[in-house]
Parts: sequence; structure tokens; C-alpha cells
Amino acid sequence: MSQSERMNKYKLSDSGFGILCTVPGLAVLLALVAYPIGYNLVLSFMSYKRLVFGGFVGFQNYGWFFRSKDFYLSWRISALYSLGSAGLAFLVGMILAQALTAVRRGRAFFRTLVVLSWAIPPVLSGLIWKWILNKDMGLMNYVLSVFSLIDSNVAFLVNTNLALLSGIVATAYVYVPFMTVFINAGLETIPPEFYEVAEMEGADEFHKFTFITVPLNIKQMLFSFLVVWMFTFRTPDVFFALTGGGPGKATYHAGLFLVNLIYRYIDFGKAAVVSIMLTVSVGLVVTPLAFYIFRRAD
Repeated sequence: MSQSERMNKYKLSDSGFGILCTVPGLAVLLALVAYPIGYNLVLSFMSYKRLVFGGFVGFQNYGWFFRSKDFYLSWRISALYSLGSAGLAFLVGMILAQALTAVRRGRAFFRTLVVLSWAIPPVLSGLIWKWILNKDMGLMNYVLSVFSLIDSNVAFLVNTNLALLSGIVATAYVYVPFMTVFINAGLETIPPEFYEVAEMEGADEFHKFTFITVPLNIKQMLFSFLVVWMFTFRTPDVFFALTGGGPGKATYHAGLFLVNLIYRYIDFGKAAVVSIMLTVSVGLVVTPLAFYIFRRAD
């Protein structure tokens, strides 16, 4: 056997070399992710309250979780909050993305403004909206009174019927830039010739949007909606800054349920169960939809 034949025998294919290059990174990722998940899973079967380890309790923590009224309340609020926030952010983001696509002059400037607004931390946005919606000195009540739309100041964050809606609007504001940038990137890939042909055939704006924009950009639309839904279902940062879960428990997000168990009740065993069930809930929704989205892409 010649030297070249011996070298070819041990030569890796391009795909094999690529897999080999990813092994170190995957090993580190597995070590960083697998250990916390495994530890959390083990902890969910333990009694560990106020730094006192009570030993193995089996499925007792899980039984408590499914009997807890806070579970049903917080999961229902999280579902309404995440769907409302993602839906509103998607609607506004789609409108802004279409507007950015139509702009000819200054497109880079307006796109930069959108990206800069995306840089504001969610907690800071929550505090800004807390001032805007303040009953006594908030900007929203001032604007409504100037246009004579209200007779007296509205307590947006104290009214149990308005607090959740206020949280949805504030959270949608946080994620509108992400929606705009992501959807706009998809719109930019649609050849303008498609719209020109549609105009020649007499199609109006509604039909162009329905039969060209949506079908050719559906992957980006669904994916962006799914990402925002996932973040808002499991993360209570805006609610934490805006209402703290109140008034009463009108905005008691599942994430706040978890935060209270960790920092208020210091019950790590039950907190582990809540975190696992949050992960499972998100996974049950995200996994089939992600398969559907990427299958459409193929």
C-alpha cells in the first residue's frame, strides 16, 4: 500500500471533520447544562427548606405542586400574558417591518432607532412604564385628561382588571424591536418582482400581503412569535418591576411564583419542581411548533 493510499484511508470526510470540531464545544455545553438540570431534578425529590435538608420525600413536592392553587392561577395568568404580549408585539412589529421595507430614504437611520430601543433592559422598561401608568403623576393619565377622555385619573396598576392589560402592553413594547428586526429581515428577502407582477395583475395591498408577504415570510413570523411567547411565559422581569404580582395576585406570573419560593419562602425543593414544570410546559408547546416551522423551511 502506497503512502497516499494509507493517508486516504485515515482521511476524514468534511462532515466527519465538522462533527469532530463540534465535540469540544458540545462537551463543555453538556457539562454546563446537564449538571444544573440533573441537580435540579434530584432536588425536586428532596425536602430542602430554609437551608435545612430534610432528605428524600419522593413525589411529595410534585403532589404539592398539582394541589396548589397558585399553580393554576399563575399558569393561567402566564398563558394570557404571554399570548397577549407576543400577539401585540407581533402585530406592531409587522406594521413597523412593513413600514421599514417601504422606506427608501433614511432606512438605515430608522432601523438603528429600532435596534437602539431594543437595547433597553426589560426591568428598566418596566420601571419606565410604571411611571407612565402612575395614577397621580403618570404620563398616560395626563394625555388622556388633555384629550378629555377621562373624568378622573385611572389607577392602571391598582385596578385588577387593568393591571394584566398594562403588563401586556409594557411587555409588548419591550419585544416590538425584536419582532420588527426579525420580520423585516424576512421581508427583505422577498424579490420585488413578485409585487410588481401582482400589481400588473391588479392585486391590491391586502392581496399582496395575503398571497405574497405571508406565505414567503411565514417561517420568520412564526419563529419570532414563538421566541417572544417562550420568553414571556417563563420570565416575569417586566411584571416584577411593574406590579410585583399585584394587585393581590392579579398579575401573579409563574415566574413570580418561582421567585417567591426561592427568595421569600426559601424552599428549594418546591422551587425545583416549579422550574421543572415551567421547562416542561414551554417544551410541550415549543417542540412541536419548532418541528413544524423548520419542516416548512425544508
